[in-house]
Amino acid sequence: MKRQSFNHRAIWLCIVLSQAIPLLWYSIFSGGAESFGNIINKYLEVGMGSWLFVASIVGAVVAFYFMAWMFIQIPVDSGQGGLIAGSLIGATFNLVSLMSAGALLDDPVWFAIGDTVANVLVFGLAGLILGEWRHYEYLDKGVEVEEDVASFQEN
Repeated sequence: MKRQSFNHRAIWLCIVLSQAIPLLWYSIFSGGAESFGNIINKYLEVGMGSWLFVASIVGAVVAFYFMAWMFIQIPVDSGQGGLIAGSLIGATFNLVSLMSAGALLDDPVWFAIGDTVANVLVFGLAGLILGEWRHYEYLDKGVEVEEDVASFQEN
């Protein structure tokens, strides 16, 4: 019997990318060629310490494990399906909240749009990875065999 389960390597790849993509995105659009170190120093100069990074990582862990669980329940069985589902999740769950928060904080609209695009990229790429790189457990007479499969490998 074949049963899909969590692919922890794919999930942790998504978590790492969820931290790297916004840094790349903001360094591209934040007034030229600003380095990662300068962006990190700006966060730390606010006096908040590193709790923002910890909160971001914890949020990513919860979000992507939930997304992986949701892809098992639905089931999403291809990279294309994962990309579509991830992009829709990124756009719908983030668009309204980021636009509203940006308006309340008097941020320019382009800043809220930039945040939304970064989140759609993160969730779309995570959906592609989770949809494409699946993990199966085969249960046969008490013997458990695990296998990672991509949709292009299935026939």
